[in-house]
Amino acid sequence: MGSAESVDILLVTRDRRRYLERTLAHLLADDYPFRLYLWDNGSRDGSAEILAGLEDPRVAARHFSRENRGQREPFLWFLDRGEGDLAGKIDDDILVPPGWIGRIAPLPRREKRFGLLGCWTFLPGDWDEELARPKIVELAGVRVFRNLWIGGAAWLARKEHLRRYLAPPGDYGVPLDQYRMTDDGLVNGYPLPLMIARHLDDPRDPEYREAGTGALSATASRKRFKFPEDYGRWIANDARKILTEPLSAQLARYRLRRDPTTWGTFRRFLRKLSARPV
Repeated sequence: MGSAESVDILLVTRDRRRYLERTLAHLLADDYPFRLYLWDNGSRDGSAEILAGLEDPRVAARHFSRENRGQREPFLWFLDRGEGDLAGKIDDDILVPPGWIGRIAPLPRREKRFGLLGCWTFLPGDWDEELARPKIVELAGVRVFRNLWIGGAAWLARKEHLRRYLAPPGDYGVPLDQYRMTDDGLVNGYPLPLMIARHLDDPRDPEYREAGTGALSATASRKRFKFPEDYGRWIANDARKILTEPLSAQLARYRLRRDPTTWGTFRRFLRKLSARPV
């Protein structure tokens, strides 16, 4: 496999042993050739030992941090070391569907206007193609459900795009400015027919209680959820909002946030004022 046309994948973990074993098993069951880059963020539950003991020729590099470095530092490390034209990321609580790399990889190679293309990480029942229809586009002969962004759990993209759209340091997950990607005309989304990746840390998943570690995910913690049920309801609402909110409305909100003019500041003030409870 030459470096000019190959796939690099990053997996970052911290204290997710029960999830991690299944995530790796599903990922490595795929016979598509790729290079795997592994980063442990100071695990204490045996996750680091799993990564250290993993024997697979596709493992290209491993890094073991003594503390939690978040997502930005591992992602920059990954971009510096990866050799492929395509790069992607998989979370440590995701069961990817068979053949997902082989389905996605040819698309960004064929069409530069594709941004991040990935798997649907909500429940299968959250998908409704009739609701999604207004946001389904066709590009390079491929139907894609387009959104301003996609979840950072199981996706691929051209590495040149990832370098160009690195986001500044901040309190978020993967440091990519997907909003700016879409505003510049790139297509982020989910190729159809939909590929569904199972999210084990979704409280609505039947095996959540069994597989859970007792701690909510990084996303849930950032959003200050205290109970799994609240987090599960938020995920369901988020899926429906993604299906139904027009891309134009998403872009308008993004542009307003970025508007440095006095008028932009005033409009943001009015929006914030209107959102306050009476």
